[in-house]
Amino acid sequence: MGRKVLAAGTFDIIHSGHVRMLWDAKKLAGDDGELVVVVARDENVRKFKGRDPIVPQEKRLYLVSNLKPVDRAVLGKENPLDSIVEERPDVIALGYDQWAEEKWLKEELRKRGLEVEVVRLPKYGNQSTSGIVSRIVEMFCHDSKE
Repeated sequence: MGRKVLAAGTFDIIHSGHVRMLWDAKKLAGDDGELVVVVARDENVRKFKGRDPIVPQEKRLYLVSNLKPVDRAVLGKENPLDSIVEERPDVIALGYDQWAEEKWLKEELRKRGLEVEVVRLPKYGNQSTSGIVSRIVEMFCHDSKE
């Protein structure tokens, strides 16, 4: 029997690490399970990352909803815990660098009446959105000086 797995993130510039993480989250759901992905609102990107998103939330939501392992993508709530409570997943798949600490998250959800398994997924390679942005800036700044 499949499970409902929830993964969440900004997904500002989709790269192979995102896709591999989503495939692993989908595996946690099982053959007849469901992977629901919560895409962070623009205001939450500003709040948690301290910067504006590169791609607006509606476009990030569209991209994520069209990735093969994703069964359903939703725009997150202002309070990220509210998205989890609304979806009521069996499992939460956290990325290696996501802010929530597993023990704290489980306790906060327990207070809200949810017993959820929390799984921390590994880092997949050395690709990151910030690394991609840095490389683009480096390339364009270097090219403009020549």
